[in-house]
Amino acid sequence: MSNKHDANVRKSTLVNFQIGLIASLLFTYVMFEMYTATPIVNDSDIDFTIEEPDVDWDGVYKIYEEPRPKEIARKYTKPVIAPEQFKVIDNDAEITDLDKVFKNETIESKPFDPNSIVDVEPIVDEPITLPFMAVEDVPIFPGCEKLATNKEKAACFSEKIRKIVSRKFDAGLGEEYGLTGVQRIYTQFDVDTDGMIKNIRVRAAHPKLKKEAQRVINLFPQMTPGKQRGRAVTVKYQLPIVFKIQN
Repeated sequence: MSNKHDANVRKSTLVNFQIGLIASLLFTYVMFEMYTATPIVNDSDIDFTIEEPDVDWDGVYKIYEEPRPKEIARKYTKPVIAPEQFKVIDNDAEITDLDKVFKNETIESKPFDPNSIVDVEPIVDEPITLPFMAVEDVPIFPGCEKLATNKEKAACFSEKIRKIVSRKFDAGLGEEYGLTGVQRIYTQFDVDTDGMIKNIRVRAAHPKLKKEAQRVINLFPQMTPGKQRGRAVTVKYQLPIVFKIQN
């Protein structure tokens, strides 16, 4: 009796396990269907109306024309003469009309006239004027000869000039003639091919300041001229003078 009871219990347990397994598989299948199904869209719910912009039509129809093929440029070559068209010349035939075949034309020679030579003016090299920052070798102020580079010589040149202006320029002239505030004097001069200062140009607010700037520039000593490609050239230098008059 007990063996029969144990067999029924084992049978019912197996059945319950199979039922649970089938239920789990059904549940998993339903969940996959719910989350992966593609929603069905009803065409009646979609608005396909497209608003086009108004077009002003003038009532003229343009007839469509097929595009014309592009014309290809053709190269025309000179026709080659056939060998049978060549003129055959007999090498043994005698030439009777030598005067027509060989023409000797005499050239009249005129006696040489020395007076017919036209004198040409000699070419004179015009002086070249270059800006201070563009010349290959800047003018050398006395005392700057031992510097090695062109950049150092240019800085020494500007420093020497600045010191002379600060020492020699009479800034009290501005206050004497009733000028106030910051005064700017624009000067420009050339260091000629002989190293001398020439062609001084000054622009100032008062004639006395202009005259004073010219006086100070004339105090600059003779310098070693600037050079371009080893040749002495005129170098143009701009020197602004700025000072403030204290009221």
